[in-house]
Amino acid sequence: MNTSTLDQYVHIYRALERRELEHDQFVGWLQLDATVCDQLKELSEKDLTPGTYSARVGGIDGTDLDSLPLDSVDERHFTQDVWIKVEIAARNIRHECSIYSNWSDLLSFPSNLSDPVQRVFFVGDGTGDGHLLDLDSGDDKFTNYQGVHKVYQLIKSLAEQTDGGDNTIFYERALTFQYQLTEDDLAHSIDIEAIEKLLEKDLHKEAINYLICGELVSFLKDIETSKRFSHLIQHLSSLVSNVLLSYQGYVENYTFDKVRKEYLEKKTGYIKSIHDTFDAIALKLLSLPAGIWFATSQIKASTVGEMAFTKNVVVSVTVFLLVVILVLNIWGQFSVLKALNKEYTEVFKQLAKSFEKEGMDIKDVQDELASAETLVQIKLWASILASVALLFMTLWLFVVAYK
Repeated sequence: MNTSTLDQYVHIYRALERRELEHDQFVGWLQLDATVCDQLKELSEKDLTPGTYSARVGGIDGTDLDSLPLDSVDERHFTQDVWIKVEIAARNIRHECSIYSNWSDLLSFPSNLSDPVQRVFFVGDGTGDGHLLDLDSGDDKFTNYQGVHKVYQLIKSLAEQTDGGDNTIFYERALTFQYQLTEDDLAHSIDIEAIEKLLEKDLHKEAINYLICGELVSFLKDIETSKRFSHLIQHLSSLVSNVLLSYQGYVENYTFDKVRKEYLEKKTGYIKSIHDTFDAIALKLLSLPAGIWFATSQIKASTVGEMAFTKNVVVSVTVFLLVVILVLNIWGQFSVLKALNKEYTEVFKQLAKSFEKEGMDIKDVQDELASAETLVQIKLWASILASVALLFMTLWLFVVAYK
């Protein structure tokens, strides 16, 4: 940005004698010197002054001279009492040299809201010295004005994401903006840093956008379209607070859903593991009756010393070993259940500490797991009893056959 052009304009404007506003130009008189000549040349290059002037010698009320182009000015004009009648533009909307009559004039251009000027000279009605504002001037209104474009960009971004062009947000209904502000609106501080930080988050990004849309619609739906942007600027802090509260509620709900999903998934996994402890030996249990039936069918009536007696002993010992191995296998499943119990108890204990609000739900899951574990233990004990019972039946058949 070329700041020198505006500085030269301010110097010329304030140096004009008998300054008057005529047809969107300020007209006044200047005494020629090298500095004034250089400044006018620069303004002429920016189309802020014509570059050819009426001239008089002997003072403002002196004798008229021929029109005097800047290119023909030389040192002899500086040594004489030569005055020129200068016309300079009363307004310039180009950002490199922004000149307006006042805040209302500046704000009447929507482009100045979306792309704020960094320096501006307010000429007023032309009777005073004007007012030069920049980022270092310390003017509160100018400072607040610099933040307006952030609000504009926020609305534009949300509008584009909801297919509403650059001024309409579609969320449950259409919320259209007309970008209009007054000087009074700039008395309000503009700070949307908290919202900008939310939008920078990778997590929940889409949800945050729609959350802000929802708050804007709720906040401005009853405000007249032409006054919405102004109302938003005036009450921006309230909107930011609403957005932050809504986001906090969303995160809490999201966290609850995430935790609930997590402990439900863990519950499913542990219940499967608990039931698998019985299922792992279920096939072996099913094969036991068939094996014993086959074995007992081989027992024949006999006396000691006969081959049949020997076979009966071998069959009985085989059945005994088979039942012992199966019982030991079943007994080992109790250790598996114990290890699972220790694991899930610790896991859900930590979850309950981290998420106190979900403590009761987590306790219900633990109770459900404990019930599943008890059921499996009953099945395991029943399997042991059934196996031992079959063993005694075999031994009883052996004894009967021996007698």
